[in-house]
Amino acid sequence: MRIQDYAQLDAVALAQAVRSAEISAVEVVDAAIGAIEALDPRLNALVLRDFEGARRQAATTRRDAPLAGVPFLVKDIGVHVAGWPTTMSSRFYAGAAPRPDSEIVARWRRAGVILLGKTNTPEFADDFITEPAFRGITRNPWNPGVSVGGSSGGSAAAVASGMVPVAGASDVGGSIRVPAACCGLFGLKPSRGLNPLGPYYAEGGSGLNCEHVITRSVRDSAALLDATAGPEPGAPYRAHRAVDSYLASLSSPTRALRIALVEESPGRAPLDPGIAAALRETARRLEGHGHLVEPERLPEEVHAAAAGEELGVLWQMDVALAIDDRERELGREPAGEELEALARHIRDRMRSLGALDYLRARRAAHRVGLAMARHFEHYDLLLTPSTATPPPPVGSIVSDGPSFDYERWARTSYGFAPYSELFNVTGQPAASLPVALDAHGLPIGIQLVGRQDHDHEVLKVAAALEREIAWTERHPPLWAGRRLSQA
Repeated sequence: MRIQDYAQLDAVALAQAVRSAEISAVEVVDAAIGAIEALDPRLNALVLRDFEGARRQAATTRRDAPLAGVPFLVKDIGVHVAGWPTTMSSRFYAGAAPRPDSEIVARWRRAGVILLGKTNTPEFADDFITEPAFRGITRNPWNPGVSVGGSSGGSAAAVASGMVPVAGASDVGGSIRVPAACCGLFGLKPSRGLNPLGPYYAEGGSGLNCEHVITRSVRDSAALLDATAGPEPGAPYRAHRAVDSYLASLSSPTRALRIALVEESPGRAPLDPGIAAALRETARRLEGHGHLVEPERLPEEVHAAAAGEELGVLWQMDVALAIDDRERELGREPAGEELEALARHIRDRMRSLGALDYLRARRAAHRVGLAMARHFEHYDLLLTPSTATPPPPVGSIVSDGPSFDYERWARTSYGFAPYSELFNVTGQPAASLPVALDAHGLPIGIQLVGRQDHDHEVLKVAAALEREIAWTERHPPLWAGRRLSQA
């Protein structure tokens, strides 16, 4: 299978070709390996490769599996893959012992995907960029001088460039949606508790974290959700699977929805005019689909929470805990360069807090969730930007080194991506969908947010917009299907 033919197909189409015996899973995997070998030296998306293991999987995969033979990459944090170390992109975790498969990895395998390796992430997934000191910068296929986003930046670069059609990702404050927006991809953060996090974690970020994927098409995201959604034993959050099949639901009629158009971000960060224009154009398209779109504002409780530090405690406690776990395992503290400046700051700050500080953060999150539920109880969806600005230049958000300053980091990070973390706090499904290119040829993403457990409605509205915009015909300059015909 030629790389350019492989990269034209999404995961659903590849699986259909394998099931019909038009092509074998081994041929598909060989094409993916060729794309990775050709592209990754320029992008630095992968941090682990297991091509021989992938070929062995492909040789024995069941052709009737729903995603048979689909090449797949796993983010190097949050989930474990048997035989592969999980380093969390931190030097302090170099040499960490592998663990057996996480539950979601087991479900991915049962669906027939072929695991080829792991993708880059900022240290402890603590950033909206992917420029870790340990693994190096991951480059954006649209423009290597701008950020790929974070924290699932390696996965986004791999999918956008055509290495794989789909890759695992996690989202504790926008880590699926922000890189999807930066790379012209679709990224759904499912409802809290819909996808499994165990058995190693009962929750992530005090309930903020979700595991899922980044994809080129909406239907691929729905197909992967079909494979993974559902409760696991002992999970503290148990979302309701509202449809038998998210993929099948995409072809059913969409009812007229009431949609709130929210331009102002939590904390009122300035919005780029080009993104604002794309948001309003998307609102007009939705009105053309028969939906009622009304301008709305976020409750004051949300702005107050965004201006404070309490909500950050919820995910930063997880960073401090991961460092503490490794300290206990090794019997020592991290050496000077084994932690980046941001992680060290977070560790020291969290150690200075007590149980009451943590409980105040939980209470703040509950206040925000209640305020959002009451304020938007008459709406089916919210429409917001995915980010407030285009992808920032590489190196402009400083997370390490002698010039690191936490206040500046927070200001620049949340000035870039203020819209996403709110919906980790509320637990609602939220997705970034590419809708346009800006004046510099970079993708613009908008965010669709649904009611809890109504992931299917987010997917259906996104699929309708995708069909109209025909985004799948637009690809970054560094894209296997268009630029590697000689490979």
